Amino acid sequence: MSLTIRSIDQADVEMCGKIGFQAHKAISSAHGYPSEQPSFEFAVGMIKTMMANPNSWGALAERDGQILGSIFLHLFPPSPVAAIGPLTVDPSSEGKVGRALMETALVEARKRDYDQVRLVQSPSHLRSFVLYTKCGFTLRESLFIMHGNPGLTTLEKKHDVRAARPEDISACNEICKSIHGFSRDMELRQAIDQRVAIINVDNTGSITGYAAGLGFLGHAVAKTNDVLKALVANSSAILGPGFFVPGRNFDLLKWLLDSGFRILWPANLMTFGNYQDPTAPFLPSIAY
Repeated sequence: MSLTIRSIDQADVEMCGKIGFQAHKAISSAHGYPSEQPSFEFAVGMIKTMMANPNSWGALAERDGQILGSIFLHLFPPSPVAAIGPLTVDPSSEGKVGRALMETALVEARKRDYDQVRLVQSPSHLRSFVLYTKCGFTLRESLFIMHGNPGLTTLEKKHDVRAARPEDISACNEICKSIHGFSRDMELRQAIDQRVAIINVDNTGSITGYAAGLGFLGHAVAKTNDVLKALVANSSAILGPGFFVPGRNFDLLKWLLDSGFRILWPANLMTFGNYQDPTAPFLPSIAY
């Protein structure tokens, strides 16, 4: 039977979650690090959350009525960047399932006028890296997911970190634009509503960086590494299993390790379409 690609329905949620859980477990078990989807319930809950998000779109692949994998495309208006993830394929399925799902997601992105697409990939999964590369994605950043206990340090004497407020959004967006070329306005607003966004203010009262939650779904931008360190040190908690740090930021990475943080697993930031190399320190989210 030929492979069929269609939108995910509510009736497909549990099977898609099961495949996602099994696929991530197979990879993490082979390499000895924690799975991104630690339980069947977690995997199903994540699918349900994405299905309920009006800015997320999901598709699945099936053959002869058997679901073999799924993929999601996420939008963050007004950001010009779309994100793909997770792409999961039944470990026992034959080839070409992942390629068909990826091509479907890229076509959907173009239909929605998005020509910049990003994803976070597991470098230990060589098949997915090959797939993404063949589909036109470029490796931009090697990442590490960090876990530990944020706590005040001597940085607090030089930095003023406080909760972000709606009136801070414009200044925060300008910092993000200067570093990435676009703002992440929607995610910042959501983090403020959830009371997990924080900003750093210098002695002139100017905002010099922000974190839209320190964690798996959060991101941060800052004018200097000292500001980024202050945001980490003054965060109340890590949301989820950890937060991503670019491997090339040696100063930040060493500071975190010296402060007792540990690396849970590696990852890669990959991009499709136009890309501006960040001009200042940043922390990506699981999306991009």
